[in-house]
Amino acid sequence: MTSREDIDSMLCPLEGVIHQGGGRGSRYEEVCRERVIHLFLNDDAIVSLVASPAQLRELGAGFVISEGLASSVHRVEVDGDRVMVYGNVIDRPLEVATGSSGGLSTGRILRGIVSDITIDRDDIFTVMAGIVSELWERTGGAHCSVLFSGGSMVAKSSDVGRHNTVDKVVGRGILTGIDMSRCVLGCTGRQPAGMISKALNAGIPIIISKAATTDDGVELAREAGLTLVCRVKDGRFSVYSHPERIRGLKDMDREGS
Repeated sequence: MTSREDIDSMLCPLEGVIHQGGGRGSRYEEVCRERVIHLFLNDDAIVSLVASPAQLRELGAGFVISEGLASSVHRVEVDGDRVMVYGNVIDRPLEVATGSSGGLSTGRILRGIVSDITIDRDDIFTVMAGIVSELWERTGGAHCSVLFSGGSMVAKSSDVGRHNTVDKVVGRGILTGIDMSRCVLGCTGRQPAGMISKALNAGIPIIISKAATTDDGVELAREAGLTLVCRVKDGRFSVYSHPERIRGLKDMDREGS
C-alpha cells in the first residue's frame, strides 16, 4: 500500500476568490494542512517540527535515525501531536540547527556508505515516476519522497516539508526492517548537505532528485561514498558523485545524459 497515502488527512478545503480571464468568482479549493509535531526520544523532548499530520510514527522513527540521534528504534507511540520514540540513544549532545529552507538538522554524520548496490540508468526515471504526488497535484503545496528496494517502491510520503518526506520514508523502512543499504531514495526537493546527511545516517547509498543540489551537498556525497543524481527531467540527469553505481554510463560524461 505504499503508493496510496492517507491524502484526506493532509487536506483542508478553504474558500478563495479566483481570478481568471478577466473575471472573478468564489469557490473552495484544497490546501495542505500543517501541524506542529512534538518529538520525544525515550521521554525526553528533542524537537518540534512543522509537518503534514500523517505517517507520524514514520516521521518520529525516521527523524531520530536520519539525524543521528539513535542507532535503532524499538517502538513509536503517537498521542495527538506528540510522537514518542523509544530506542538506543547515541550518547552525544543534541545541537539542532536550522538548515536550508528551514529544515532542522543536527549536522551529525555517523558513517559513510558501505554498499555494493548498482542500478540501471533507466531505473533513475522509474524512481522519478514514483514521486508523482496526489497531494501536490491537488494543492501544489507539497513535496514527496519514495524509497525503492529491489526495483520496487517500498515507501512513499508526501508532506509540506521536504525534510519530513525523507524522514517518513526512512522511518517506514526502519519500522518494517528493510535493509537500507540496498535502497534508493527518490525526492522532489533540493539536496543540500542537510538532506545528504539524512541519507548517510540511514545508510542509503543512492539519492535521485528532480531538483538541484548545492556545493556542500556534492562535497559531502563524494566524501561519504554516496551516489547523487539530480536535475532529472526530460530524459536527462546529472550525476555528481560515485557514478560507478549506475550501469550504462560509460559512454556518457559525468555531468549528464
